[in-house]
Amino acid sequence: MISWIRRRRRDKRRAREASWVEERVVLTADSEWLAVVFEPMGAVYEIQQGENLTIVFEGPTTDPGAVEYRADYVSVAPGLVGRMSAFDVAGNEIDLETGVPF
Repeated sequence: MISWIRRRRRDKRRAREASWVEERVVLTADSEWLAVVFEPMGAVYEIQQGENLTIVFEGPTTDPGAVEYRADYVSVAPGLVGRMSAFDVAGNEIDLETGVPF
């Protein structure tokens, strides 16, 4: 009986991992610079004109993350149980707490 419970727990873990997705969103500054705010940390990263920023969300299929367009900036946030990372145009990872490349 105990081995069955352990096996069942392993199967639940595999099922949970299978329901996670990875989504990539590319933000591009077309005409002017674009400010991106990383929530909930509040760090700001500015994309220069003609450059882009890649945001990678990892989380459940129901809520991997969100991008919200505001009047003068873009807000990005991971899902409640997900993860988020960001990469500049050169492929350098951005520190989400400070808004600068590592």
